[in-house]
Amino acid sequence: MTHYEDRYEDAPPPRRGPGFLTLFIGKTILLALTIVVVWLLYGYLFAFQLDFLGWAYTKLQPLTIQLYALVDNYFPDSIRYKFRAAITDDLGQRALFLLLLTAVVELTLYTIFRFIRFLFVGRR
Repeated sequence: MTHYEDRYEDAPPPRRGPGFLTLFIGKTILLALTIVVVWLLYGYLFAFQLDFLGWAYTKLQPLTIQLYALVDNYFPDSIRYKFRAAITDDLGQRALFLLLLTAVVELTLYTIFRFIRFLFVGRR
């Protein structure tokens, strides 16, 4: 017979994770900060680094063309034309760039927040 209780009697109880409200508020703050940073970064790029935006749009053009080919080949006619009318070539590349920029900024901010938490709170 094993003495389970004897072996684990002095062990501390397992830690519970943070509550739902704490996680929700943290994600909301991260989302708000991401929106502000992307807005400021895109404004800076548009005002001062227009050549970089042009280069990025040029690099995203093949991906945009492939996405339009996907819409043209696999969507029914009734949806295809509505889709094509809603998204022009310029908006498609800009939207892709903004989505990629948002993903990079959010991943960077999340990594920074987790690292700061690791430094000050410790491992969990």
